[in-house]
Amino acid sequence: MTKSRKTAEPAPAPEPAPAPVPCPDVAATAAAFLDGQQITTTQCGLCGTEIAGVNGRYSCGVCGWTNPWWEGTSTLPGATDYDQG
Repeated sequence: MTKSRKTAEPAPAPEPAPAPVPCPDVAATAAAFLDGQQITTTQCGLCGTEIAGVNGRYSCGVCGWTNPWWEGTSTLPGATDYDQG
């Protein structure tokens, strides 16, 4: 004689938490920042893997190569550009 086993029903997945809504000033600042960014691609200077970067600044996840900061297509912010508040 064979005994049948009942399996328990899996618990339902929990509801995902609602995404936080940023205040309008923060959202506008973030949007302005992102408008100035450009995703670019190139080949790694060491291993040849195709890599993507932001504004011409790259870092290879395969071999660790990075291009020099001055090869980017935009000016980096200086220390005085940050709020020290």
